[in-house]
Amino acid sequence: MRVKYVLLSALLLGAVACEQPKKEQTSAPAKEESVAQKVEQTVEKVKETAQEVKETAKEAAAQVTGGSLVEKGKKIFQQKGCNSCHQPEMETVGPSLKKIAQAYGSVEELVKYLKGEAEPKVDPAKANIMNPQLAQLKDLSEEDLKALAEYILSFK
Repeated sequence: MRVKYVLLSALLLGAVACEQPKKEQTSAPAKEESVAQKVEQTVEKVKETAQEVKETAKEAAAQVTGGSLVEKGKKIFQQKGCNSCHQPEMETVGPSLKKIAQAYGSVEELVKYLKGEAEPKVDPAKANIMNPQLAQLKDLSEEDLKALAEYILSFK
C-alpha cells in the first residue's frame, strides 16, 4: 500500500512539474531537462523505497513464520516425549538440544536424520537408544518435522 502512495506521489510531482508556465521560450529546453532529471530522481527514489519495503516485508514474514514454527516444534517435542531424554543445556540420557543444534547446521540436515535417512552426528554410540524413538516420528508430516527441527535448532 505504501508503494502505491509513493508511486502516486511521484506521478503527481512529475505532472505538476511539467505543467508549470513557461516564462521564456529560450530557457524551455533547460527547464524540461531539469524537470526530466527531477522525475528520474524521484522514480529512482521510489524504486529504492519499494525495494526496502519488499525486503522489510520478507524479513518480517520470516520472523513470524520462524517464530510460529518454533512454537509448533516445541509442542511436538513435548507431545512425543523427546524432553524425557533431551534438555536444552544439560545432557541426560541423550545429548542436549544445544549440542544437537550445533552439530546439525540446517533444518534439512536435521529433518533427514529425524526421518532415519542419515547417520547421527551426535553420540553415534547411543544411536541404538535413539533409533526406536525415531519410529514415533514416522507419522509426522514434512511440515511437522521441519517445525521440530526449527525448535531444536533454536538452541544454537
